[in-house]
Order: sequence, then C-alpha cells, then structure tokens
Amino acid sequence: MLKILLALKTPSDAMLSLLGGHHVDQSEDSLINMISKKRYELVIVENGLELLPAIKRADPRVEVIIIGRGEENAIDAVREGASAYFSYPIDFQRLKETIEGVNDHFEICRETAQMEKLLQSKYTFAGVVGRDPQMLDIFNFMRRIAPYFKVVTITGETGTGKEVIARALHSLSPGHTRPFVVCNCGGLVENLVESELFGHKKGSFTGAIADKIGLFEAAGEGTLFLDEVGELPLSFQPRLLRVLQDGEFRPVGSHTANKARCRIIAATNRDLSQDMKAGRFREDLYYRLTPLTVFLPPLRERKDDILLLSRFLLESFTRRTGKKIFGFSRQVQTLLISYNWPGNVRELQSTVEQAAIMAAESFIRVDDLPAYIKEFKKVGTSPSMNLEEAIKKHISLVIADCKGNRTKAAKILGISRRSLLRKIEKYSI
Repeated sequence: MLKILLALKTPSDAMLSLLGGHHVDQSEDSLINMISKKRYELVIVENGLELLPAIKRADPRVEVIIIGRGEENAIDAVREGASAYFSYPIDFQRLKETIEGVNDHFEICRETAQMEKLLQSKYTFAGVVGRDPQMLDIFNFMRRIAPYFKVVTITGETGTGKEVIARALHSLSPGHTRPFVVCNCGGLVENLVESELFGHKKGSFTGAIADKIGLFEAAGEGTLFLDEVGELPLSFQPRLLRVLQDGEFRPVGSHTANKARCRIIAATNRDLSQDMKAGRFREDLYYRLTPLTVFLPPLRERKDDILLLSRFLLESFTRRTGKKIFGFSRQVQTLLISYNWPGNVRELQSTVEQAAIMAAESFIRVDDLPAYIKEFKKVGTSPSMNLEEAIKKHISLVIADCKGNRTKAAKILGISRRSLLRKIEKYSI
C-alpha cells in the first residue's frame, strides 16, 4: 500500500477507484507544505511540471506522476525527475501498471531500510558503531577483557573515539554502576597534578583551605579515565606508577595511604614507545600501562564505517533536536566516503551536525556541508600526494575557512588547540 498525495482539481471516479487499495490524501493545503509535513511515496499532480523541482526539493524520495494536456511536456517532465507523464484522456491500464511499479520500488526500499536498521543494530556494540573488520576485532577484544581488566590503554589519532571506547569498556565491566571519572591530563597544571588525582589535606600548601578528595577516590570502585596520559609531567609519573604497582596513593599532606579501588583506562594520541625512547615517558610506567592495549584505526582506514556512522550521528541529532532530516543525498554520500577525515569521528560528527543545522530541506545536500569540505570537493587531492601532504592541505583549508581563527579551526577539526598548534609547527603551515 502506497501513501499517495492526489493533487487533481476534480479526480474522476475511475481515478479514485484505481487508487482504492492505497492510502490517499487529497491536496487541500499548499502541495509543497503537505509534502514537507508528511511522508508521501507518490504524488499525482495535474499540470505540475513547474512544481516538480520544488516537490523534489521538499522530499527527494517521493515519486511524481504528472497529469497534463498534450504530450509535448512529457520529455521535460521525465528529465526533471517525474516517474511518468500522462495526458488526457488517461490510459488507466498504463497508469495502473506505473503505480504498481512505484509500489514495487517502495517495497524494495522498505526491505532495504529494515535491513539497514538490522545492520546498524548488529554493528553497534555497547554504543560504539562499526562494521569494519578492524572494529569487529576490537569489539571482540573488549568483550573478552571487560570483566577482568585493571589497566587498559587506548591509542589512536585525535578524534577516533577513545573516550567512547573507554565508556563502553566501563559499561561492560562489573563496576558499570559505579562512577566513570574523566581526567584530562593535558589540561592539568604541573604543580597541582598530585592534588587533582590524589587529593589533599587542609593546609598542606598555600590555597588548600579545606580537605579535597582526588579523582582516584572519587572514582571509587568505578573507572578512572586518564585522557592524554602522555601529557603527564615526567616528575609525576613515578607517583602514578606506584599506584599501579601497589594499589595505594597518599593525598598531599596526609600520612595515611588510601587504597585505589578503581580500574584505570588510559588514552593517548601519542606514540608512547617513542616518547619512552626519547626520555619523555618512563619505561616502567609504559610497561605497566600497556599490557592490554586497544588501537583505534583512523576513519580513513575504515571507509566502510563512514556511512553507517553518518546515519547513526544524524539519527542522534534528529532525536535530540526534533528536526526532521531523513538522510544524505547521493552526492553527499560520495563526498563523505572520498574525504580523508583527518579529525576522524569527531570531525565527522561536527560535520553531520553542522550540515543538519544548515539543511533547509529533508535531505542533506552538498550546499549544506562546511565550506572547507566543499572546497576539498573542488580541489581534491593529487594521486601523487602522500598522506602527510593531504593532512597539511586540509588543515590549511580549514584555517583559511575560519579566517585564521585557530580555536575555531581546532573545534572543526575535532582536535584540541594545543594539538592544532603542534600540527601547524610540524607541517610549517
């Protein structure tokens, strides 16, 4: 059964009889308004050639049959996207066959949509979306270690979703009802790191006007997530090592050791093995943190996940905001897959949400995408361009699009301002 919008001035009894097995609304309000407000699969409109572009903008999925006088407009109608054109007197047998063809098309679409939902649910693991073989291996590894781990390290480029993986591990662990406490190690002031993580006693240093519990104590029997663990000052690393070895920590100014009961998940976008060799990270701490390691591949190496993730992110946006966006145009889908995503999943999320906000219609089109991605479409990358050159070019485009505002550019790229500054120095931008 099709959902049909009938926009004929005086539909004949023969027409109404032909459509009797379908759900039919007759156009009483503005045709475009009705299509925008309600999901129709077929629109039958009289003399609708001029309206056809607006109908397709309102809902690119809808099929349109135009009833007109004379055959001279038939070719233009089909070229503009109409399924068929009929002139008076109407050949009802051919019209019936056309409608049956449209019905068959939507039956296939419904089955495909159902399969996509099943696939999304199949490839969603503890809130993490992925069907790339690398991600499926990660899901299997997480399932095996979640009940038992005490320390896990997650590595991968900025924006790959390390915190999402950490939260998934926590949700699968025996302490899933306990707190999940986040510590951004890169944002800690060096002389306050110990107080932040272990707590302090009143009067233990200038400004310590009251007792304060640290993040280890706040996490209790839950999970402490040490994000950007590679940024921890070298001077503090022995203290963290002691906690991992002995399971105890001492608040600043206290003579009594407290028991650390939480699990530790560390995350970094740095190569800790190289930092260790360069003397920036302690060797003994490195080996304590990394017996169980999850490496998250960059999005450019898991292209199969891009459209799955895009749909997941768009659905999350529409649920949160109530704005009705049904999907992405084919041109946008092609561009999303071909783009390299140096900011990874975080950049994809930012792009999907920005495009959904900008979208004036029910589908996201190329014009709704951020300017730097549209510029990428025009310029592209040279076949001889290596990955480092492509990343440099992309960062340069984003900074130019933000008129040199590095804070805004970092947000669009899905990285911290500090990471952006390092990349600007690295690539001499």
